[in-house]
Amino acid sequence: MNIIGEKVLLRAVEQEDLPVLRDLMNDPDIESKVVGWSFPLSSQEHHGWFSTLRNDDKTLRCVIVTNEKVTIGTCVLSNIDWKNGHGRLHIKILKQYQGHGYGKAAIAAIVNHGFKELGLKCIWATALEDNAASITMFEKCGFKREGVMRSRVYKEGRRQNEVMLSVLDVEHHA
Repeated sequence: MNIIGEKVLLRAVEQEDLPVLRDLMNDPDIESKVVGWSFPLSSQEHHGWFSTLRNDDKTLRCVIVTNEKVTIGTCVLSNIDWKNGHGRLHIKILKQYQGHGYGKAAIAAIVNHGFKELGLKCIWATALEDNAASITMFEKCGFKREGVMRSRVYKEGRRQNEVMLSVLDVEHHA
């Protein structure tokens, strides 16, 4: 099932999306602004990853597609905990599409789906403290800061704080 948002469609990852996903993984500017990390990824390694990709009950992995049918990023709910009703949101968007409302639209769509279709009670995310654009985007989507995990991430030769944010189903206004 596709998830339809205001400016975006969230759908399953297809083989034709692999070049965009590899660009997201290998872009040093994007890498410097996200919490996770990765080694440089070759086309062959990426195809190997894709061949083992399976749906499971703990991860909802989607690509973000514009209304013009252009794949621009990823939006993932991971670590879904069905007993406690929460999941972690991750989002990455190609640089040329950042700042145009696509991230906000993707977050709104997946949060709405998480609460209304999956029955989650809380969706949480983290962002580097220096990444004001991401923190602001989450806050515009109704997320509230829960706290700061100090010196949690090592990027660009220094330790950085990680901000935790969340939104509860009772606070969400679709």
